[in-house]
Amino acid sequence: MKKKTSLKFLVIVAIITTTLFFGVKNVYAEGEINSTTNQTVIKDLSSLRVDIDKSNATYTGKPLTKNVNIYDENTKLVQGTDYDVEFKNNKKTGKAKIIVTGKGNYNGTIRDYFYIVPKKAYIRKVLFSSNFKKATIQWDKDKKASGYVIYMATKKDGEYKKVKNIKKNKITEYTVKNLNPNKMYYFKIRSYKTVDGKKYYSTKYSKAKSNTGLLAKISLVSYSSGNNRNLNLKKACKAIDGTVLKPGETFNWFKVVGPASAARGYKKATVFRGKTKKALDYGGGVCQVSSTLYQAALKTGLKILERHQHSQRVSYTKLGIDATVTYGVNNLRFKNNKKYSIKLVMYSKAGRTTCEMYRIAD
Repeated sequence: MKKKTSLKFLVIVAIITTTLFFGVKNVYAEGEINSTTNQTVIKDLSSLRVDIDKSNATYTGKPLTKNVNIYDENTKLVQGTDYDVEFKNNKKTGKAKIIVTGKGNYNGTIRDYFYIVPKKAYIRKVLFSSNFKKATIQWDKDKKASGYVIYMATKKDGEYKKVKNIKKNKITEYTVKNLNPNKMYYFKIRSYKTVDGKKYYSTKYSKAKSNTGLLAKISLVSYSSGNNRNLNLKKACKAIDGTVLKPGETFNWFKVVGPASAARGYKKATVFRGKTKKALDYGGGVCQVSSTLYQAALKTGLKILERHQHSQRVSYTKLGIDATVTYGVNNLRFKNNKKYSIKLVMYSKAGRTTCEMYRIAD
């Protein structure tokens, strides 16, 4: 009995000693103690699905970042817990670096990049020579760009073709030559940054600008004046001012100005009666407006369809380049035979009538 008790005691002591040194998990007592350990698996980021937005970013002057999403099968990892993202060279135009580092149950490093491209360029002016055969494009300097590309089209929404590559960002002006003066031209500009020999263009073009400009300006002054006559001049000018003639359209005095009647606010002023007589009638003086308009049309090169000379010499211009109008009898008509639209600007001040004709974009 004593031997059995002593043997049992020794077994218990052995179990306690082994447990203290090696832990319960590896101790087997009479086949009853059997414990195992759950080991954590560390995964490398390169074995996972990594989605990085690598699209070009537009320069803002501030640090730019991109979205980075990582998936372990169907589980989306948490940035800051499972991985960290660091950006370098992400403020200036050029190549920005993306560094993704695993943490916690994930290790490894993924390196990638995206490009920061110049902001959209801006055209300040398009200046044309008097014969419209040359166009000088001026734009704002972009210190963050390497250069610019100029594009040209004959329609605002047409196909733009490259006409010049400007390789220095300090150049902000270029002249396009040998243009057809009867055509309308539109210009755009795009800046770019050169990185490792490759050009990276701004994500957007500048707004299109066209070759608008003054075609003709004529002013006539009459030696005769008076409140009624000056009022009539202003009324006729107001009716014409702002008229736009598209290619192929015709200006018709009867339709645009209409009758110079009392009902329409015209006053009595001097008019011609035949080759020698004068009288007072409503709308007296409006022929100064029609003569001003006629001379501007001649200078612009528009096709004259109808024009009538005064029966007497007028004080504000020479015979032969005047134009009398009498509603229902003598009309003034001319056609826009150009391939661009023309805007008429007409005004009167202190007996002086002025007509300006502008080439405008559609």
